[in-house]
Amino acid sequence: MKPGLWIVLAAVLVAVAGFVITQKACCDVMTEDSTPHDGGSRLPELEWLRHEFELTDTQFAKVSDLHLAYRPTCEDLCMKVMASQGNIKRLVSDGAQVSPELKAALQEQAALHVECQTALLTHLYQTAACLSPEQARSYLDAMLPQVIDMKMEPASMHGGH
Repeated sequence: MKPGLWIVLAAVLVAVAGFVITQKACCDVMTEDSTPHDGGSRLPELEWLRHEFELTDTQFAKVSDLHLAYRPTCEDLCMKVMASQGNIKRLVSDGAQVSPELKAALQEQAALHVECQTALLTHLYQTAACLSPEQARSYLDAMLPQVIDMKMEPASMHGGH
C-alpha cells in the first residue's frame, strides 16, 4: 500500500484505540440517560469531519453509524496486512531467491492491497452519500487521493480517516 492509505488506515486504527479509551472515560461521565456531559459525540475521532464539513446532527449520526460498521473490517484488513508483511519479511530474510512460497506471499499481499482499497473506497463513497453534493465533493476530493495512492507499508501506518 502507498503511504497515504497507511496514514488513513493508521488514523482509523488510532481512532479505534482512541474510541476504546475514550469510551471508558465517556461511560464514567455519562448520566443515567446515556447523554454525554460534554454535549458532543461518543466518537471524538470523527469530530474533525463534523467541523470540517459542517455536518448536521443527522448527517453526523449517519456517518458515525457507517464508521462503527466499517471499523471491524478495517481492523481485520490491517491485521491481515501486517501479518502478510511479516511473512514476506521472514521469507525474504530466510531465502536467497524468489521461492514459490515468497511468490505466493507477494501475490497474497497484492490481493490484500486490492481488498483494502476496495473496502476503503466503498466506505468513503457510502460516507459521501450521507452528505450534501457540495460536502461530498469536498470530502471525496480530500480523501480519494489518499486511497488511490495508498501503499502497503506498515512503517507508514504508525503516522496518524
